[in-house]
Amino acid sequence: MNAPHQIIYKDDKPEFAVVPWDEYVKVFKPTEDELDLMAYRQAVAQDDGVRFPAAVIKRLSAGENPVRVYREYYDMTQEELGAKVGVTGVYIGAIERGVRSLSTKLATKIASIFKVDMDELEVWSKD
Repeated sequence: MNAPHQIIYKDDKPEFAVVPWDEYVKVFKPTEDELDLMAYRQAVAQDDGVRFPAAVIKRLSAGENPVRVYREYYDMTQEELGAKVGVTGVYIGAIERGVRSLSTKLATKIASIFKVDMDELEVWSKD
């Protein structure tokens, strides 16, 4: 094994050594079950608790506009969403129809309200 890429100290003593993943796998040879358990633990640690029903995912997968899908899921009118983010309902309607594009600033505000990442406001590819 090569030297660690990073050593993490605690109280001026080495506590952890960071090695590339490929080297870790060569040395410790984790089983598929162990790898699955590692992935599961990481997913649990990063879980934000936000869930959407299958009907929302189906609409997004079908290529519907995410702003409209999430807005309707949260039972908001275009005017209500617009008021929360500082634009008119007409402007929200134009975004939902694809007539207007979503600025980064507005996407940040809308994503925060819907509890999603900004990239989730882009229309899903049908690939």
